[in-house]
Amino acid sequence: MIVWGGVGWLLDRWLETRVFTLVGVLLGLGVAIYLVVVKYGAVEPPPGGRPTSTTRGGQRSRPPEYRKTQKGRR
Repeated sequence: MIVWGGVGWLLDRWLETRVFTLVGVLLGLGVAIYLVVVKYGAVEPPPGGRPTSTTRGGQRSRPPEYRKTQKGRR
């Protein structure tokens, strides 16, 4: 933000305007947010994590017989 705001400020002084400082600060803010999202945004699951047991339709599959819940036992 400081770098692009400084570039905008210098451009404002050179062209005798007051617009480019704000544009530079907003551009710097956008670039900073983008870099944070690129670096920390996508968190990959740890290797050997818990496998998901879903069917092709996205519904959870039934647990095997030895892992039935009390509600499933009769």
